[in-house]
Amino acid sequence: MDQIGLTGELVIDVDTTLSPAQKVGVLMDALPGAVVEKIAGVQIVRFAGQIILSAQVTYLGNPWPGFKKRIQIPRRWVEVYRRAAADGIVTRFVGIYHYGEVSVFVDFDPTTYVERKANNSAAHVATNDLFQAQTLGIFRRTDKNGNSLTSLRSDRFGDYLLGNVGKEMAHARVFEEFNAEFLTGEHLSALDAVQQMHNAQWPDTMQAEWAGFYLEFRVDDFLRNSGAHRIVEFQKAKRRGDFDYDLIFKGSQEVAFLGDLKASSISSRGAPGNDAANLLECVAQYGRFWYVLYEHETWHSKDEGAKPVIAWNEWRRSVGYTPRAGYDSMSYARKFKSAVRFVRMKILEVNVANFHLVLDDFKQGRQVGGAERAVKVMIDKKNIDNFLIYSQSISV
Repeated sequence: MDQIGLTGELVIDVDTTLSPAQKVGVLMDALPGAVVEKIAGVQIVRFAGQIILSAQVTYLGNPWPGFKKRIQIPRRWVEVYRRAAADGIVTRFVGIYHYGEVSVFVDFDPTTYVERKANNSAAHVATNDLFQAQTLGIFRRTDKNGNSLTSLRSDRFGDYLLGNVGKEMAHARVFEEFNAEFLTGEHLSALDAVQQMHNAQWPDTMQAEWAGFYLEFRVDDFLRNSGAHRIVEFQKAKRRGDFDYDLIFKGSQEVAFLGDLKASSISSRGAPGNDAANLLECVAQYGRFWYVLYEHETWHSKDEGAKPVIAWNEWRRSVGYTPRAGYDSMSYARKFKSAVRFVRMKILEVNVANFHLVLDDFKQGRQVGGAERAVKVMIDKKNIDNFLIYSQSISV
């Protein structure tokens, strides 16, 4: 199964099995001054006025992939939680991951679990959560089912419980601010979008796949006008020999890591990524890579009697654009999107611990001359919890 080493490297090995005494020992090593007690017959660890209920993080089991892990939450934890809540005491549901010299603690928000009626329920965690904690110290996210979890390297756990750990992920917060003005639920027609881009002289205004280029236009405009380009920069024109990616995430050095901006239909099972060899080289150089993925509902011109694509082609001609093949009112009629509604975004991180699982080969076929195209990758949405950094959505 997937295991995480001291520097965040991926190791394929069996789970380490901890005895009850060893699990308590791992907790006590990370929390000097903690004490062991029993409440309602359940052993707990008390620290800083809080109750910690803990279980070991282990592989979910066959037939699940090796990155899927969980703890079991017994019904008696719910009884302890409710008794403590009545006395105004905070109770933590904590997963203990331990492998070699690595100890990571996963604090699961108990809210969703205490409402379940089953005798036992599982709280899930992915390899990427453990990687992020081990390399960054602290990592927070909400999974695809709405459960919130915080993963912490052992040296940060005590500070976290004492409230001495602030918000992290400044790069993700940039997109949180952008979403406040972009994820509005607007039904965006093709003509409205391309006319906005044309008025701003955006280079890709005339492209048929306008939704993705409109996203680029809006992100670039936000970053420059808000001043957030000091943290995240959109690069439209790439220099020869550089990595061909949209986003530069800045740190104490000029470049912390790179990323790419993608638009995809919410009905799609995956989104096309980039050249596989190039991406692997980029991850090896910077340690991580972010896909910033915006998903949209889609309306197609072919379902509207082709009127939207005819209007689009006529508008392009009216502003002086003529394709190489000449004017054709039905150009791109089969695929043309008449409108979209952006409803969801995700930041997905590719790193050394999940590269092999997160991405599937994207079959591109052959070039016009018959030569095979370079292998690209496909962002596989079914594995999303193993590379999800941040997510936000509106009602669909």
